[in-house]
Amino acid sequence: MRILFANLAQFLRFSVNSIGIVLLGWIHIAHSGSLFLFQFWKRKILLDQIFFILLFLQLVFSALPWFSYEIQFFDSPETVNIGPKWNFLFILVSLLNFFFLGFWKSSWVRIWFFATQLTLAIILIWGYLEPTRYYFDFINEKEVNFKITFYLFSVVSAFSFLFGFLTFQREDSLYD
Repeated sequence: MRILFANLAQFLRFSVNSIGIVLLGWIHIAHSGSLFLFQFWKRKILLDQIFFILLFLQLVFSALPWFSYEIQFFDSPETVNIGPKWNFLFILVSLLNFFFLGFWKSSWVRIWFFATQLTLAIILIWGYLEPTRYYFDFINEKEVNFKITFYLFSVVSAFSFLFGFLTFQREDSLYD
């Protein structure tokens, strides 16, 4: 038992002594990451910056709940927020578009971007017309409300497509 307490005391002493070096490491990582992002941001033209922000917003709105409905628990109404059942697709495509188009330029990235954005647009429109097929299936369609995040995701996705097209046009004019 004495060895157990000695080991515990030694572990706690080591842990407390390590806090300073761990904090310095995180400060260094945050500082160098901030400098990288600042330099990265300065190199981009305004059109690229807007496109980058739109892709980031698309990623954020894809992860938020899009629908809400109300249920009764013991005569007390409760609002439940849910995402679409295809949420993994929206988040994955938004994440990959943000990564590929925000930090990496290649010829196949354009094809990827337009193909995935058009696929998302088709699923969004079709899901809006038939929500029980693509968004939710265990709730009565009339009881579900579309939240503002659904509409924001749709608008941001459309603007991402537009600004992606304009950004690629600008790049082509610079290199021709």
